[in-house]
Amino acid sequence: MDYLWMVIDIVCLLLIFGLIGYRRWRSLSKDAQAFSLSLDENRLMVTSALRQLNCKMKWTKDNNRYLVRYDFQGGHFIIVLEKGNPYLHLTFPYFFSVDADQLDPVRMVSNLCNLNSDMTRVIYNVNSKEGKIDLHINSVMPIVRKGMKTMLENVMEDAFRWQKVFVDKFSEVDRQGGNNKFDQEKTHANHEREVLLMRELEMTHQTGGPNWHESDRDLLSLGSLLATAMGLNDVIPISLTLTIDGKTSVIDDPDAILDYPVSQVLISNHQFSGQSAVGLLHFYDPSDPIKPRHLTLDFEREDATKDTLYYRVTLSMAPLSMSKRLTEDSEEHQCRMTSVLLGFDLTPSEGRVARFRYLWKEALAKLQNGETDDMTTDEQLLAQLQDEHLAENYYNGYHLYQRKRFYEALPPLRNAFRVVTKQLDVDTKRKLTLMDELAYLIGCCYMNLHQYHNALYYLQLLMPTSQQLYSKAYINCLVNSGDFRALSVLNSILNQLSDITSHLHDNDDDDDDDDNRPNMAQLNAFENFVRRRKAYLLVSLGRYDEAEHLLKLLLDDPDNSDFALNELAYIQQKKK
Repeated sequence: MDYLWMVIDIVCLLLIFGLIGYRRWRSLSKDAQAFSLSLDENRLMVTSALRQLNCKMKWTKDNNRYLVRYDFQGGHFIIVLEKGNPYLHLTFPYFFSVDADQLDPVRMVSNLCNLNSDMTRVIYNVNSKEGKIDLHINSVMPIVRKGMKTMLENVMEDAFRWQKVFVDKFSEVDRQGGNNKFDQEKTHANHEREVLLMRELEMTHQTGGPNWHESDRDLLSLGSLLATAMGLNDVIPISLTLTIDGKTSVIDDPDAILDYPVSQVLISNHQFSGQSAVGLLHFYDPSDPIKPRHLTLDFEREDATKDTLYYRVTLSMAPLSMSKRLTEDSEEHQCRMTSVLLGFDLTPSEGRVARFRYLWKEALAKLQNGETDDMTTDEQLLAQLQDEHLAENYYNGYHLYQRKRFYEALPPLRNAFRVVTKQLDVDTKRKLTLMDELAYLIGCCYMNLHQYHNALYYLQLLMPTSQQLYSKAYINCLVNSGDFRALSVLNSILNQLSDITSHLHDNDDDDDDDDNRPNMAQLNAFENFVRRRKAYLLVSLGRYDEAEHLLKLLLDDPDNSDFALNELAYIQQKKK
């Protein structure tokens, strides 16, 4: 009998638990009914939840999906609903943005966040046109009848938390040099946007000529920096005052000043020892040993790779005050300033030479076997050069120039130029083309260092030319340096362009099928460039009436109107 009652008790308990389970299943199934609701019904549920959160919404429909944009607690969010999909996609877009060369730390911090988050994922995309990496937070969640408002609120607050975590962690990694590793994806991003440029390439040891490559074995001295960057070849130092991390030291031995290793200011034991430093050099110019001159040096830490530590030195020489001997136009009264990016190499020079020679031999082998389609950009460049020393110098100089390391690019480019000019009797057409390219690169390096006299020597070798790139560089150098020939050269070019375009218009009907005709769009673009440069030159010369006449003509051209308006506004200010 007791056994029978025990069985009855167990059956009753099972019925009770079954009833409770059935009710819970019914409740859950009601929540899950949203899975089978239509797209419009899901939209209504999301709308209701967002209204409870006091969010202003803007819905749009695209085929079989809805998209809503709204703001929540100062953040902009997007939700996407798709037909037949029981989940919604929530995105917190563009919560952070950095330069494209920061791809390594972005990836590392994104992975750290994603490993520790539940419903959110940090994703990034490379904006090649802008040279930026954009960060977004993405979440996927089920659409439910009950608790939709709470679920959305929790996920969005979670997104804000991960935004703060990401930014804080990224700043920490960036301070520790987290972007110092070479990365192929970063290289691809730099190639796509072309503003920065080519990937970080190994620097090779210069075997001959001046010491341009800095390492433990071949340190760059202050005297060499002054001579190359500022054209100060024979200075007589008085004293050098250096302030590094708040500590000031003074060197008064002239030889010690000229031999002082520049990298020693910020680099110690193959790593950066400081963020910035300042130096003040007092010296005499041998051509005028009466009045002492003063030059300020600003040292700033830049990026680093596994092979090289980059740092920037900005040099500024104080002008002498006007006197009876010194007029406003005297060279000594002019402000002189330049900024150079330098690299201290960490890897042995033998390794760099070996890597370069491997790349160069691979290029030649592919060229001989007719495998030109399989060549990389670097291999295509090197395959055209049969002289190994010439190839090495061109390779180094070209890529240093691409990375805007103009100071360091000059020695290898000049060495390559010297070799080419000695070999013009061999394969003349190819060597002439290469000589023009080298002259252009060297001229642009000097122009960026504001050494316009040196730049003009090389750029003048390219004139006259049909290459608009070379012509633009020459014109920029003339105008920026204030050369007395600039205005006459600009007028001469404009007259030539006018004759060419008139001739083309007169022969439109006869030469419609002539493939050799100049491109009118390119001619017009170049003419606009020359006219803008002329207007700028006239303004700088104070010939405002002539400049106004030309600028008013440029107002009618959409490509020139913004420039013309700005210059006209500047003229009006100067006339007041």
